[in-house]
Amino acid sequence: MKTFRKGVYLGILILLAGGIYAQSNEPGGFRKFSIGFDLFTDFWQNPPSVLDAKWYNRGANVNILVNNQMGESRFDFSYGVSFGSHNLYTDAWIKDVNQASVFEKIPDTLDHKKYKITLAYCDFPLEFKYRAKNKWRYYAGIKLGFLINHHSKYIGLDPETYAYNVKIKRDDVRYVNFWRYVVYARVGYKWFNVFGQYSLNHTFKDGQGPDMYPISVGISLMPF
Repeated sequence: MKTFRKGVYLGILILLAGGIYAQSNEPGGFRKFSIGFDLFTDFWQNPPSVLDAKWYNRGANVNILVNNQMGESRFDFSYGVSFGSHNLYTDAWIKDVNQASVFEKIPDTLDHKKYKITLAYCDFPLEFKYRAKNKWRYYAGIKLGFLINHHSKYIGLDPETYAYNVKIKRDDVRYVNFWRYVVYARVGYKWFNVFGQYSLNHTFKDGQGPDMYPISVGISLMPF
């Protein structure tokens, strides 16, 4: 997760000055640079029966884009870099069984506060945008990304002794696909948007984990 945070901070620092410059020197609806944030929850598809995913699987994207106006039209074509983090909150922890990731229910006798899996990606988006005269915005895009962090986190009674509370963070989320492909869309007014994202491939490698993938729904803020 530290790698994810460092990448986000570095990207923002590099392009923040450029985004502010573009905003102040190019009046109107078009800006050369954009920095935005997606806040969403993941709805995990095709989970194994033992996995009871929570509804609040919080996630976030930080998007840094270079915009190119298509002639004198209100259409833009954008490209850039994005950093995304996805979480899966559940009462089933992940284990490595015969070179495959398998979920097993946490025993009811083991009192715990939280168990989650976190996956972080660096993505390269390609996006089309239409800027309507009434200040509504319509976005559609695709992203190619690669995995930069994956781990689990457990908070509760020690699984070995049941004697005291512990916080355990492990790099035990294996057999995750290194590459990911997603499509996404936004619709909004000025800088506030509704956001949706759909994964085109499974999270885990074929035959080495459940055929799961997330559908993300939330809001998107484009203040810069």
